[in-house]
Amino acid sequence: MPSGLIYTVQKNGVQWLAGWPLKRLYRLSDLLFPLIYYIMRYRRGLVWQNLVRSFPEKNLHQIRAIEKGYYQYLGDQFVETLKAFRMDDKELRQRVTLENPEILSGIFERGQSVMHLLGHHANWEWYAKILAMNMKHTLWFVYKPLNQDGFEHLLAGMRQTNGIEVIPMKEVSRRLTAGPERPVCCYFGADQSPTAYNRFMWIPFLHQPTAVFLGAEELAKRHNMAVVYGSMRRMKRGHYSISMELLTDHPADLEPGEITRWHTAALERLLQDQPQYWLWSHNRWKLNPNQHPGVSSGIYSN
Repeated sequence: MPSGLIYTVQKNGVQWLAGWPLKRLYRLSDLLFPLIYYIMRYRRGLVWQNLVRSFPEKNLHQIRAIEKGYYQYLGDQFVETLKAFRMDDKELRQRVTLENPEILSGIFERGQSVMHLLGHHANWEWYAKILAMNMKHTLWFVYKPLNQDGFEHLLAGMRQTNGIEVIPMKEVSRRLTAGPERPVCCYFGADQSPTAYNRFMWIPFLHQPTAVFLGAEELAKRHNMAVVYGSMRRMKRGHYSISMELLTDHPADLEPGEITRWHTAALERLLQDQPQYWLWSHNRWKLNPNQHPGVSSGIYSN
């Protein structure tokens, strides 16, 4: 566990800011936008490159509008994450609507676990909390540890509310094989960029070949998990709506790669609708298909 002066300052600072009302936090976000966009110019070259390649049908004026919308969203996403540390369930229910929770309740009633896939779009921290509040499954928040700093430790603690368990990605397979006591829902951000050493396949996504993890699909097949995709849309500032789609509750019946292609296509449809709320500053296309062949979509081993 982190300790020391820096961690104490981080912890107290986060708790203090989390106690602010969202209206006040959004004023802080408004101040962050010119700092990040005009002064720091945080990854603007990468964001612009990603947007131009992803939306060749749009003119430069449209691309610029998405770019500015993205940096405004970054500030909001930051303060909303801070608010999640001390947001009560009543306020969360007022701000996030889960349109069709019956999809998950039906799966739970037949005793099946769920691979719940989503992209890093809108506010995935609020998504996890409202999901856990509206289902009987135990929610496993699957994440990829980045470092051991104090804020990541605080973030992991914030996520462990409403019965949520935070599970490092590398431990999911072992825990599923051991057999959970009750059906679980693996909450899995499937749009992260794999490394050359991960198992992935190449899929056309936003007009360019994109390396996509195969891990979620392979786990679903191996453990007979129903596969659900969740799309979170921003309705207005601080208010979201979530809709879910069931791909299959018999994953072994599908062709190799079909689940991965499907959830990638679902994310692409969402980004065509609301492009500014995705993590464009992430280096999503760092792998080269000529140098990193990945796994064939025809056959892969379990």
